[in-house]
Amino acid sequence: MANVYSGHDGAIKLADSGDSLSSTAIGNLRNFTVEQTQDTIETTSMGTSGMRTYQPGLSTFTISGDVYFDGSDAVQAKLDELMSKTGQESLATFECYPSGTGTSESPANFKLSGSCIITSFSITSSVDGLVEASFAAQGSGALTVAAI
Repeated sequence: MANVYSGHDGAIKLADSGDSLSSTAIGNLRNFTVEQTQDTIETTSMGTSGMRTYQPGLSTFTISGDVYFDGSDAVQAKLDELMSKTGQESLATFECYPSGTGTSESPANFKLSGSCIITSFSITSSVDGLVEASFAAQGSGALTVAAI
């Protein structure tokens, strides 16, 4: 049987380039997505059989997630702060653990890690729910996937 994982222990840890955060977990995390995409470069030439051809191009990744908002959570505050910075100081490093941070699990847990730029942080309030926040980030460089 193929390995299957449960997401209830998932976590994202964030560190900023200013080192005020050192691989700290985002509090009240509800869900997250890490999406990898790859560009395609068309290589079709005239006189071919009417079918387009492509080559792989550049790859990238994005991260997005939802949390229950907590104004006292250091990482949620850092996500908001990173939105107003520019240049190198706006880079953050992250570690995503889709099935938890435990190292003695079977099948082995894994992590996705790399650098990113926070591209959005929004807070949502509704009359019939809790205050929530959403964040998104654009990857910068390679996404590393490793067993832990």
